[in-house]
Amino acid sequence: MKKVAVLLCLLTLLFPSAAFAAANQAQMQVFLDGQKMNFPNKPIVQNGTTLVPFRNLFEALGISIQYDQSTKTITATKQSTTVILTIGQTNVYKNGKVMKLSVPPQGIKGVTYVPLRFVSQSFNYGLELSGNEIYIISPVSSSTAAASGSSSTVQSSQSGTTTGASDNLTVEQIGEFSDRVVYIEALDSSGTAFASGSGVIVGSSGEILTNYHVIEGAASAKVYINETQSFTTSYVTLVDKDRDLALLQINTSGLPAVSIGDSSALKLGQTVVAIGSPLGFTNTLSTGNVSATSRTVEGSTYIQFTAPIDHGSSGGALFNMHGELVGITSAAIVSNAEINLAIPSNDVKTFLQQTRVTTAMSALSPAVSASSSSSSSSTMTASELQSYLNNNYGSLTFKDLTLDFDWSVFMSDDNKTYLISGTMYDGTQWSDWAKYQAEDSSSMPAMLYYVLTELHDEKGITNAFIGLDLYSHFSSYPSSFPASSITSDSSGYTVYYNFIYGAIDYESGYFIYNLDPESSDSIESISIN
Repeated sequence: MKKVAVLLCLLTLLFPSAAFAAANQAQMQVFLDGQKMNFPNKPIVQNGTTLVPFRNLFEALGISIQYDQSTKTITATKQSTTVILTIGQTNVYKNGKVMKLSVPPQGIKGVTYVPLRFVSQSFNYGLELSGNEIYIISPVSSSTAAASGSSSTVQSSQSGTTTGASDNLTVEQIGEFSDRVVYIEALDSSGTAFASGSGVIVGSSGEILTNYHVIEGAASAKVYINETQSFTTSYVTLVDKDRDLALLQINTSGLPAVSIGDSSALKLGQTVVAIGSPLGFTNTLSTGNVSATSRTVEGSTYIQFTAPIDHGSSGGALFNMHGELVGITSAAIVSNAEINLAIPSNDVKTFLQQTRVTTAMSALSPAVSASSSSSSSSTMTASELQSYLNNNYGSLTFKDLTLDFDWSVFMSDDNKTYLISGTMYDGTQWSDWAKYQAEDSSSMPAMLYYVLTELHDEKGITNAFIGLDLYSHFSSYPSSFPASSITSDSSGYTVYYNFIYGAIDYESGYFIYNLDPESSDSIESISIN
């Protein structure tokens, strides 16, 4: 999701530890039908996907499981649905049909974790996201659904408009419009996903509206209509970079399209419903109110609203209570005030009235000049760099110690800086390394400097910002860590601790790092000339 530039820059420069924590290991809480689920091991977040201990999840959902230790394969069955997952494998099977996960099931310190969204939605459970809280909603039986009925009628048209109910709908009825909201993955030239977002079906013949920044820099985009149907396209037919809108064309027809309403008719305090894919949780619904009908931010006018959105919500739908699209969810300001922004539907109407011109996505991003100091010094995508780091620097040696890291890579919003997070899961490894650090304060900075210089020497990368952190569980209270990095559970204490971050400024010739990321006053610098 596109952040307001000034605030994100301040967050990254002044509070990098908070930025990495949000991107990599947010402390998610999971609720099933309103009741909090207490996992003996905390859920983890990797590349926007929340993973939870598999036995606790399957038992809570009433799903029968068989686990084959030799193949590390889980077979989960409930009623007519059977799902097969294998630790470390992205290919999974639902009723014999192969599907692909962005993050595979995995074993961490003896605990098997599975993707929460995939498992829940495979067995027809709904999901709603509010901040760091995930709500699993049991499926409504067919008899209950038939009895409740629906007062809304939707008719698709070639032009992308529909007819909704004239009276106010319930939130549940607005939820029926989720089949008009899609999940989009931006793919690089090798077909690897490096970013994701949402989109809205505005034409039954395959016209998908999204934010431009969702597909910016992509060679193609994969559009998921639902769990089993997806289309890949390399073309856009309309683009407005300034208004952050793009129209994709996929090769299909007969899709249900949204009805586009009048955003100028919105009133302060009016209820609105957002549907999108925050953190990759597709078809997530959240509700809120219009908090400003016209808010100017960085020269553009938005609808400001309180329905929670997050990374992946960009390009999603904001509905009024008539079931009409009144905005495209586009940005959020990092704040406890739920300040979220959407492009008004009247701007969308103007955009869609333009003549379609088919353009290759690759032609939208000009070639990067090798001499440009403001651009990336490497042609590697974030996903390519992440794979490179995990393949080559997953295990590092410091003196007699082996240190294992799980690397994650993101691009800054201006697409100029690699934001790299290296996570350690072994508390003993970290503790042994910390002993060396206590004896020689350069021990941890030396490792950071080594990785940064390796990226420079091997891949020509001069624009990397790296943070290292520990994510581990302890049976007794780990008093050596800051209290803010410790959470308790029934089996002990979980630590998520960002212990160093840094970068090399090749223009000034300094290696800059911070061994106390909670304090921006503890930054050190060493000349590398």
